[in-house]
Amino acid sequence: MYKELLSFSKGILTDPEPQLRKLFNGGITAAAPAVIYLLYACAHAFFLSVKPPDFPAEFAALGIGEHSCAFYFFTELCWGTAFTAASSVLLLYFLEIFSAGRIFFKLLLWASGLLGCAGITFYAGKAPAFLLLAGALLFMAAAVRGRQTVYWRFFQAALAMSVVMAAVLPLEFAAVYLRSENLFMIVEMTAGLWMIVLFTKTAKVFTRTHVPRAIISLAAGCLAVLLLLRLLYGTGLISKEIYEILLLIA
Repeated sequence: MYKELLSFSKGILTDPEPQLRKLFNGGITAAAPAVIYLLYACAHAFFLSVKPPDFPAEFAALGIGEHSCAFYFFTELCWGTAFTAASSVLLLYFLEIFSAGRIFFKLLLWASGLLGCAGITFYAGKAPAFLLLAGALLFMAAAVRGRQTVYWRFFQAALAMSVVMAAVLPLEFAAVYLRSENLFMIVEMTAGLWMIVLFTKTAKVFTRTHVPRAIISLAAGCLAVLLLLRLLYGTGLISKEIYEILLLIA
């Protein structure tokens, strides 16, 4: 198990496509991505607990305040994992939708639906928002139904991608120690670009989607996930603090 974990982690960082194919074909045990995510959650929770809440200045507006390492860890373990699971469903769904056919009309339909859901989320009362949330959950359940294996392995790939954030974490510690906001933002942007590259490779393995369509699918899925998160907050199912922490770790 230890050797498989090291080999898999190294492969995701240096040559991800073969490892993702192994994961897609069931050649990687589910424990490997889970352990990667768990170790990252521990390290990241410690980082958030020692990082000044006003660093960098862009994050200070969230007003999260200071919390213990345990608080951040269990928030990420519970809500963060649920957030990743929902993201996996929506991202894979949009990958499959946008991977073929006339993308313009699909984008037009998606944008119309997103604007309508956003209007209900931000301006309607709690009752319509609860109905929309119930509809969203039923929609995701229907998307997964009959294809649990594919979605389960895509979720594992999403967990495994946290190895990128774990790899750059020492540089983020250095940025905090040096009080260098520029270094911190450069590291964050580099990690974000790295994650996008990994996502395009994952899209190729799971759906054979080309890079441009994978990027469009990623944008569509991320906006849908953020809207779902806002819906959870708007209906009162998560507190403002949890909502802001999830925005921070997303």
